[in-house]
Amino acid sequence: TGGGALLGLKGFAAGPASAKRDEQKVPFLPGYSSEPTPRDGYATGPGSLPKLDLATLESLCDPNHRYDMTQRSVTHEERQAMKESARNTYVPAIPPAWLKHDRQVLRFASYFKEPVHENPKENFRTRHCTIYFYLEDGTMMVAEPKVENSGIPQGTFIKRHRVPKADGSFYTYRDLANMDTVIIYSRAFKIYDCDDFTKEFYKSAFGITLPERDPPPLDSFRMQQIREVEAIGKPKTRDIIEGKEFNELSVGGNRKNVKLQQYLENDRKILRFQAFWDDPTKYGARMYYTFHYYLADDTVEILERLARNSGRDPYPVFWRRAELRKNPHINPTPGMLEPEADPYKPADLMVGDYVNVYGRQLFLYDCDDFTRDFYRGYMGVEQDKLEIKDPELIHVTLAYAPHTGIGDEQDSLNNCTRLQPKPPKRDYNKLLRDAETAMRFEARLLSPNEEDADRRFVVVVHLADDSVAVWEKKQRNSGFTEGKFAAKSRKKDAETGEWLKASDFYLGAVIQVNSTPFELIGVDAGTAKLMEQRSDQFPVAKVEDTLARLAGMKASLGGCGPTITGEELKRLAAAAGVAL
Repeated sequence: TGGGALLGLKGFAAGPASAKRDEQKVPFLPGYSSEPTPRDGYATGPGSLPKLDLATLESLCDPNHRYDMTQRSVTHEERQAMKESARNTYVPAIPPAWLKHDRQVLRFASYFKEPVHENPKENFRTRHCTIYFYLEDGTMMVAEPKVENSGIPQGTFIKRHRVPKADGSFYTYRDLANMDTVIIYSRAFKIYDCDDFTKEFYKSAFGITLPERDPPPLDSFRMQQIREVEAIGKPKTRDIIEGKEFNELSVGGNRKNVKLQQYLENDRKILRFQAFWDDPTKYGARMYYTFHYYLADDTVEILERLARNSGRDPYPVFWRRAELRKNPHINPTPGMLEPEADPYKPADLMVGDYVNVYGRQLFLYDCDDFTRDFYRGYMGVEQDKLEIKDPELIHVTLAYAPHTGIGDEQDSLNNCTRLQPKPPKRDYNKLLRDAETAMRFEARLLSPNEEDADRRFVVVVHLADDSVAVWEKKQRNSGFTEGKFAAKSRKKDAETGEWLKASDFYLGAVIQVNSTPFELIGVDAGTAKLMEQRSDQFPVAKVEDTLARLAGMKASLGGCGPTITGEELKRLAAAAGVAL
């Protein structure tokens, strides 16, 4: 029976062979175990067999199990969501590097210099590369950005792998933070920058702030490229533009309508200003103009506004419609090159400013309503209106011809004032009374030169005809000869233009004779007596006025004795604040 079979197997297993096998030492390897290894959830003792839950099998064997309507069946989307939620839900306490730094890459900008041989324009070339360091496995990759039409095979420069150093170890992220130059397979890569993630990684993980490094140098080839790119946006010179246009016309091309769009948008739009110009010539007057600026082609037209019966020709066009330049130029010979034109633009026309029209300064003082609306929308500027008053009329008279030096000036002037010249009238009473009367003064020369400080002169004024003569006094070892300095004649005041009179000469006065200033510092006794006698003719010689001015110096003059010098009197007057 089944039970006997089991008992027989049990007795067989406990026979002499089994006891002999237990005594042997068998290594603990698969297939050599002397006793069965206990497993969790299973009975290992004699007579203990695993028990099955037959209730579950019975429910599964029931055909109605699939059609159990007691609970809602799971949909396909819910089954997929349960499957995805159960996938990769385990998070280790210490995640490995491939999980912690998954898809995290440190990126450094670098360059290396490649020598260029047998080229007169350059001897090296700077090649820019990007170094990638993958944190998940410590591998590195070097890539060079592709440049169109460079002629150099670019792209992946070094494939991704762990890059060894010269000592046999591998590069780590710490080496890239501390090294400016990375040597990879005997090629030196200079690191000069990195991205924001790399900077933040070193700062947050290790507290390291990456230093700012020098930018890469520009080689000759790159500098030439930069100059060519910059030249694209810059305006070409007039010679290049004219040469290109000439070549296009010579092969049958047409002229380009450069201002066609401007013409279509601004046709029949004109800015109108009111201007005037003051003619600075001798018989000139103020001229008024109407200033037209055509927005269609940036040309200018200036028309004169002549008053009725002005006496001028009725041709109102002052400036025919054409381009008005700020730098006008006229070639002396046809075919010569002209400077670059700088025409007037709407931004240059403002009320209150001047416009130069070939040397004539036209002042803009008003404009019309359309012009004000244009500037308000085009430039955001409000044009003003200035009130201009007409200049006062000045009657211009003819000036007399200058004296030639021959004869008396008054006698020559009668030839200009009369058709039949007559000799000038003279005061015969004065000539007879003062025929032999003269006033003599001592004078010194007002000159900044040191050698003129000791020079002394005698100024003689003849009262009969108010003529003046000047003689220089003899000074030993002065280097100047004595004698006549200015001949006897009537002299004019350089400041007023009037003839000098006898009343203009007194002590302290400064006169000019032959454009030379003299200060009167002395007078003889006869001249002083004459001036006191004729105090009505010489106001400075009135005794009453002199005593009134010296009244404030009574205390100072009390201790000076019976006589006092002129220099001492001046010093005391200056101390007392009295003007002599």
